[in-house]
Amino acid sequence: MGVITEEARAWAQRPFPSYAVTVSRTDIQRYSRAIGETDPVYFDVESARSAGHPDLLAPPYFPYTVRVQAAHLVDADQLEPDGSATADVPPLPTTKAMAGETIIEFGDSIHAGDTLTLEKRIIDLFEKEGRTGTLVFVKTEFVFTNDKGNQVFREEFTRIYR
Repeated sequence: MGVITEEARAWAQRPFPSYAVTVSRTDIQRYSRAIGETDPVYFDVESARSAGHPDLLAPPYFPYTVRVQAAHLVDADQLEPDGSATADVPPLPTTKAMAGETIIEFGDSIHAGDTLTLEKRIIDLFEKEGRTGTLVFVKTEFVFTNDKGNQVFREEFTRIYR
């Protein structure tokens, strides 16, 4: 018998609220420093403009910081022991979770001053029998668009529960 209940299927079909954030120069500079970037287009406006950008350029994986903010800017009592937001954990009789496949697509560049909107949805929920029991796969899609409506980043992330 499967472990995915009707309650879990309803959880997967519910809409998630969108999350919008305006990217600041400081956001880009902090992230760039944290990942060890040294290219001036991430730190100096004049260098970015000389390279053809309207303002500071964000490094390619910058949207991931927005995704983490959206999920984790909640009170501590709304987080699981592993730091996952309780609202992001399906109602399943499982006790462990691990990361599965991640697929990334890059779109338009992100610059300081852009407003990014994150839309999230569950695109698949299925189970498989593993060596140690039933595994439940939850595939989530995260789509980031800018204030022009252009996609800047898309991620499909699979989380595996057992």
